[in-house]
Amino acid sequence: MQQALKSETTTSIASRFLVAMLDAAGKPVDDVLARVGLSRDQLSGPELAMPLEAFRELWARVAVIRPDIGITLVEQFPEGQMHILAHLALRSATVGAALDNVCRYAGVTSKADQLMLERNGGVVRFSYECRADAIRNPWMAEHYLSMTVVFMTRATGRMPPIKNVEFATAAQAPIEVYQSRFGVAPRFDTGRNAIEFDAEFLSWPLLTHDDYLYAILERVAKMHQVAVPASLLDKVRADIARSFVKGKTPVIDAIAAACRLSPRALRDRLAQEQTTFRSLLDEVRRDLAKEHFSRGLSVTETAYLLGFSEPAALQHACKRWFKKSAGDLRQQLIG
Repeated sequence: MQQALKSETTTSIASRFLVAMLDAAGKPVDDVLARVGLSRDQLSGPELAMPLEAFRELWARVAVIRPDIGITLVEQFPEGQMHILAHLALRSATVGAALDNVCRYAGVTSKADQLMLERNGGVVRFSYECRADAIRNPWMAEHYLSMTVVFMTRATGRMPPIKNVEFATAAQAPIEVYQSRFGVAPRFDTGRNAIEFDAEFLSWPLLTHDDYLYAILERVAKMHQVAVPASLLDKVRADIARSFVKGKTPVIDAIAAACRLSPRALRDRLAQEQTTFRSLLDEVRRDLAKEHFSRGLSVTETAYLLGFSEPAALQHACKRWFKKSAGDLRQQLIG
């Protein structure tokens, strides 16, 4: 099991920002990218899979010039550019729901990541661990805890009631950096990465809560969570759904690239599974149509979100899928 985790990857968007910072400092890391078979174009793609060993090396190289990078990298993220896991958390109703979701879907980022939320009376502990012990990454641990504080502060409009912070390894940056972020001086070399809050923090509502977006993002997270060890068909379906969520009509070239295949190779693989890209696209559209209607979207809005040329095209599709008009299906689903 340990050997398997050593070869695990991460989809963290931190990779692209670390590479950009090293480029700006005149210290390009093309050697690292070449060693793991990644191109620069792949760094900006939603399906980046960076091996954990290479990911740690990126952090280590940046830390030479920016020792505080673990705490401050989140400040480099442009507004809206976050991993789907962060988007899902921010659309949750409360802090507690957000942290529960982060723990539940941690594997969407990396199967080696483990996040835990422990409740003990009036104190709550949120902790991070990378189960690939041989690839311990102290900067990523700092990044997770720092990111949690930054995003929850923005989402609630106030600073979390932090009681204690601890890190598994030694401090990577001056103590003032940690005090500025957390409001307290952390303990180091404790063997775990955790932040403790007053329990009432879990009930704080999020100003960024959105039921509809949450439902869509959770659906994509579930599909992606399954897609990690699952079949090519599941991955293609998840990638198609993700494209629709982003407002893009899926095309085979982009989906094939996400699967690290050529369009022709993807067609051949799907044929072996006795299906086609068009069929999978149709299935995902069908399922999302029901999701959108159940959330109260109109026929016109749903047609737009699913990439149909006009509402009439969705009407035809609904009669084929469900043997009823789009309007009748919508009324049935919303009661």
